[in-house]
Amino acid sequence: MAVRPQNTHDGGIVERRLRPIYDWLDNGNNKKAFQEAEKVLKKSPSLQAARALKALALFRLGKGVEAQSVLETLAQEKPCDDTTLQAMTISYRESQQFHKVCALYEAAVKVEPTSEELYSHLFMSYVRVGDFRSQQRVAMALYKFAPKNPYYFWAVMSILLQAKTTDDPTKKGILLTLAQRMVDNFISENKMEAEQEARLYVMILELQEKWTDILRFIEGPLYSQLVPGSTAQASIPYLKKLSDWRRLNLVCKELLFDNQDRWDYYLPYLDSVFKLMDNTDSDNDNSVDDTAEKCHEFICQLVESMTSGRTLRGPYLARLELWKRLSVHGDPTTLLGSGVALCIQYLRVFANKPCAVPDLKPYLAIIPQKEREEHCRDFLTCLGFDENSEPESPDDIQRHISCLCAWQLTSPVRTGEDYLNIASLLRYQYLRCANKKLITATLTEFCAADGYGTLAAHFYFYAAVKQQSATPILEALSLLELVLHNSPSNFHAKLLLITLYHVLGNGPAADSVYRRLEAKHVQLLSLGWIHAARLAPGLAHTRALRLLADTHAFHKHHGKDCMEHLTYAYKYGTFEKLLELREWGARLEACAWCSLAGRERALLPLLAGPTAPMHAPHPLPDPLTDNRDLNAIVSWEQPQYNDPGMKERSFDHDVAYLRLKDGIVSCIALCIECADNRSLDEKKVQLDEMQTCIEAFSSAMEKCKEKYSGKQRLCLSAPFPSRIIAFVNSPVPYRELYVLMVSVVRSVCAGDGLASRDRGTALRPLLAASREHLAAAVHTDLWAQRDTLEFFSNYLEFVGVITFLLGVCNEVTAQNNKKKSKRKTNQSPDQILTNQMLSVLNDDVQDIVSFLEEIFDNWPSFDYNNSLEEQMTKLDINDKYQCPVKQKLKDGIQEIVADVKTMLKKKSKYLKSLQ
Repeated sequence: MAVRPQNTHDGGIVERRLRPIYDWLDNGNNKKAFQEAEKVLKKSPSLQAARALKALALFRLGKGVEAQSVLETLAQEKPCDDTTLQAMTISYRESQQFHKVCALYEAAVKVEPTSEELYSHLFMSYVRVGDFRSQQRVAMALYKFAPKNPYYFWAVMSILLQAKTTDDPTKKGILLTLAQRMVDNFISENKMEAEQEARLYVMILELQEKWTDILRFIEGPLYSQLVPGSTAQASIPYLKKLSDWRRLNLVCKELLFDNQDRWDYYLPYLDSVFKLMDNTDSDNDNSVDDTAEKCHEFICQLVESMTSGRTLRGPYLARLELWKRLSVHGDPTTLLGSGVALCIQYLRVFANKPCAVPDLKPYLAIIPQKEREEHCRDFLTCLGFDENSEPESPDDIQRHISCLCAWQLTSPVRTGEDYLNIASLLRYQYLRCANKKLITATLTEFCAADGYGTLAAHFYFYAAVKQQSATPILEALSLLELVLHNSPSNFHAKLLLITLYHVLGNGPAADSVYRRLEAKHVQLLSLGWIHAARLAPGLAHTRALRLLADTHAFHKHHGKDCMEHLTYAYKYGTFEKLLELREWGARLEACAWCSLAGRERALLPLLAGPTAPMHAPHPLPDPLTDNRDLNAIVSWEQPQYNDPGMKERSFDHDVAYLRLKDGIVSCIALCIECADNRSLDEKKVQLDEMQTCIEAFSSAMEKCKEKYSGKQRLCLSAPFPSRIIAFVNSPVPYRELYVLMVSVVRSVCAGDGLASRDRGTALRPLLAASREHLAAAVHTDLWAQRDTLEFFSNYLEFVGVITFLLGVCNEVTAQNNKKKSKRKTNQSPDQILTNQMLSVLNDDVQDIVSFLEEIFDNWPSFDYNNSLEEQMTKLDINDKYQCPVKQKLKDGIQEIVADVKTMLKKKSKYLKSLQ
């Protein structure tokens, strides 16, 4: 029989005794919590809640076995008081034993079969493990003795989720029919009470593609009662599904008369217009817009109906969208005039809004390049400005910046000198605003004048790419640091600074800005391409490891967070969010960047140490998902540079690189597994797997070299060229180096001395040849520093791997020697020769390490001067601002060189210890 809770009159005493334990646990002092729990248990040894809290404290102290023992004993007593169950639940959740929570509450509801609270907790425990069938059973049991609508619809939602996750179409149909029938019963009995219940019914019908039934339900009285005022809006997607373009046209027109700025109404309206235009069966219904002329007239009516002083973007953008769609079918100028004129008109009206030019970008790209370039000056001068104008008010400053941005997007490609001249003008404009106190940014908001600085940075970057020179980048960095000094919250400046510091290969300097960006949670994934992915190739290994650890922690714990969000969605009845959360969780689970971060996190310690235990990596998800946000940095490049396939292509590059890294990590993990003292027969599976892995890696490297040989263009708002390009196209033969070194380890582990010596002999000349490329890789040009550091990053990673694998070989031979010494037998000639070969390889690697130390001892220094402070002096700007760029760049490269030299010293010391 289960131990019953103490009498109710003792509840106050129990709560008073347990309170200190809760306090210590909340404060993170688990040792004190454990001690307090022990004190309580001395007085009340059978108190279940105290024992559960003791188990939680033990688990958090790292004593998982002891905690598990206490929990198992408690579970056998079948507790049913909430305090004990909640404490045990926390312990099980933190130890990832979610199924035990289900068993715990299953036992509790048998003791208290009519407890609504216990059944609710049991339902949520099944939600956390994704057992939809059990969810349905528990929800229906709960509804029987507590007939409340939420419990009934918990069961319905559980059935829908079973249908969503099954691959059997027959089963899916049966489950959806059951779910629909259950809701139909509620509708017929007039029991539906909430908006989300109606939305759940629509979801069920959607999965069955019953579009007519959905429309009938939405247009019925019940939906209007539960979701008042949204019938017309809700019907739009289903009218599209049924291709009822006339009704869709009328519905959208009616909605747009009352909501002139709703872009999500304009798009289906325009869809209906063009579908009706294609329909030859016309009944001359004047209320329906079935021609481009009627559509244009309707949009003009919307423009005219706007009240004075309240100008909305929607109708103006709708006219541009109409022009865009008509241009696909023919010549839109007869009806609407030229696209240039429409864009200029839009700019005149909305140039005071930061979103004006981003709104125009897709339409500017449609205008023929020649026409666009001929009228580029019109975009600059349409409001009476030119490049030398000096606006004074915030609105005029924003208008000027919008005109400048539109001018850049429509102008022909310029020379590097032209870009520099425009950047200098823009810098002058920003400094003029600073001098006249027109910069009104606060700690939480930035101001219009910041646009001069960020736009100038883009022009400096374009000049740098044209001239292949770092000097414009230094000018951009100095200006952006000033912008950030005046506008601490300007994330545009932060993102540009991070990227430009990485253009120069200076990870530590970029990291100083990234910390101010305060990226959290999912931004570690969506913005990982901007900074975290560039630290390792920039030799900022220690900083890279910290960020990779943060990324790994988020990826590891997001599942737990998603589970809690799922329970909240049930509690508050937001059933639509349940499907979104499940898709979101699956997307994060299959994140390509997280998988790469895990492999990098395994390899970097081999170089940057201390070496962590390495295990075979989890299989890569299939398919991998791309969670990068490539719109984080605004692009002002001309439309002809738009590359629609860039995102897909760069993702393909990153996935290929991930698979190569996965192969290297898998090989090393197998080497570690085979380095123990098991017999050859016991190791056979791992040895065969290692051989397969070696062959797969070799084949993949060869294919990648053929596929990814092209040079990638450097773009400010896109990821840097993938690391796979530098890796597979390097003059250093990494394919042969990795394959031969891992083969040496495999042969040593297999006891095949002859094979290990053959591979070691083949490896030595490759090591000597790779050394010749090291000195040639060092450049004295700052512009080439990023590529130089990436070259050395790949090589140092190999040095870390080969050093580690030599240690593995040493461990294997030491075990063999130990076995021989026990038998009092000398080493065989074969073992002596193998040890000699490993010793020679060790000497070769030590020579390479010494050579690398010499290179980094003589690392070139660069000139980081810029002209910002001189310009500020000319304008008499004296705010005691000191540009930090020069110091950041110097400190950053010094940190990189010092860290690498420290790593190399450790490698040299370790290699000597193996001899």
